Amino acid sequence: MVSMEEVEDAMARELMVSMDLIKVYMLLLRKGMLNTREIADGLGMDVERVKDALSRLVDDGACIEINGRYEALNPRFAVTNMYRMLCLRMNREVKRNERIDGIASILAKVYDDARR
Repeated sequence: MVSMEEVEDAMARELMVSMDLIKVYMLLLRKGMLNTREIADGLGMDVERVKDALSRLVDDGACIEINGRYEALNPRFAVTNMYRMLCLRMNREVKRNERIDGIASILAKVYDDARR
């Protein structure tokens, strides 16, 4: 069985994003809608670092903001969107990536379990 730490490391490596971004996304995935302060408190992270991560997550289509609160999108969309944005930034062809699909599948269970 793969640990969540291994999934987070793979996500950071495959998507070339910071662990701050991964930690923010994972908290939203598990907890649902939160505001910036709640995220910062939940992670013991500086508010500015949280805002930077949230900005990137929104820009990359991994979460949405509604009235100052943030919600993670389903990982099947979010991780794929983040991968697509990485490809576009790197001027690479967007094509199926089995590692990305695997990450999305593992995280989809976390997402579904948190919303039951």
